Amino acid sequence: MKRILLFFALFVTFPSFAQIGEEIMQSSKRTKIAEGRNYLLEKFIERDYDKVKEIKDYLLNLEDDDYVALTPYELWHVLAWTKEFDALTENLRHFDSAYFESFKNKIFPEKDMLLRKLYMKGCEDEHLIRFNLQEAQLQPEDDAAVSLIFDWLLQKSDDEQEGLNEKSTRFLKDYPNSDYEWFVRHFVREVYVEKNWGWGMGLDICTAFSSEIIRKPSAGFGISFDILYKKWDLCLGYDIVLGKTKEDKYFSGGVVYQGKGLLVMPFYATLSYPLGDGHRCSISPVAGIGTVLETYSNTYNPELSQLDKGHFSYVFGACFDIKTYGSFEGGVIRIRYNCNLMDPHNGNHAFFHVVSVGGTGFLRKRDRVF
Repeated sequence: MKRILLFFALFVTFPSFAQIGEEIMQSSKRTKIAEGRNYLLEKFIERDYDKVKEIKDYLLNLEDDDYVALTPYELWHVLAWTKEFDALTENLRHFDSAYFESFKNKIFPEKDMLLRKLYMKGCEDEHLIRFNLQEAQLQPEDDAAVSLIFDWLLQKSDDEQEGLNEKSTRFLKDYPNSDYEWFVRHFVREVYVEKNWGWGMGLDICTAFSSEIIRKPSAGFGISFDILYKKWDLCLGYDIVLGKTKEDKYFSGGVVYQGKGLLVMPFYATLSYPLGDGHRCSISPVAGIGTVLETYSNTYNPELSQLDKGHFSYVFGACFDIKTYGSFEGGVIRIRYNCNLMDPHNGNHAFFHVVSVGGTGFLRKRDRVF
């Protein structure tokens, strides 16, 4: 009996569920937006720009205080292909902080391929967009602004940003108090000023040689810590070099013969300032103080610690930094040469040379200048 009643209840309510589902499909604005975007993309791929314009108008009519049908980036691309440059300039002139903030609480379209396809097509046929812009014969300010904005929209790598900054600065100078000023400053132009203080850390591999301490050039590795102030770099670090003794070493328990294992650790604190500082690389003289520590393994013979020595040294040299960007922005590939001038034996000066190659990452807060 219960099964019969349950079946009857489902039979009665099923039409209601079906009706609700139909109403949802008919009234869902998100569904209409998604279908409209897909249709626009289809016609755009077919290069039916008249139809693209109709679909664009349909989608814009769906927008309200809650829903976005076309993001500004998508709209600008579409308006360029439909040759509606007056509408494009009108939109860009009113793109200010209040307009930008109005998007924060809106529902954006579901992720699809529309923007990507618009961008790819724009990069592929950029000359057609430029030709359409030229044919539109806009006022000089509008023409300069739209041209600049499409330089930004169609940029293919971060390396182009420096050129965009130069063009943006020129535009702001040529057209002071322009209606496009807010957009150009906050979107197209990206100029940053670094804070004075920062820090960094580095790892390197090195080779070292000294005619007084080790028998022949030896390999090692190092760690460094950098404290930055403006362009000054205070570098604190040390290297660990595995070498062999240059001469016999005598101690109370016997002798360590020439060619036996030796660990040399030059510690340094150096200050540098770039004499040549370009976009890609910089070169800096280095000066400071340090200590070169000679140490022997005393695992099997504790008396070997008698041979351990620390030599105070004056350090001078140079750093050649190759700047990295993108994923490693804020870092350098550093080629460093340190010469340790020390006084190891009987007042006779000696040199300990270290050449290293490694990576150093910097962290310094940057403020964007509008």
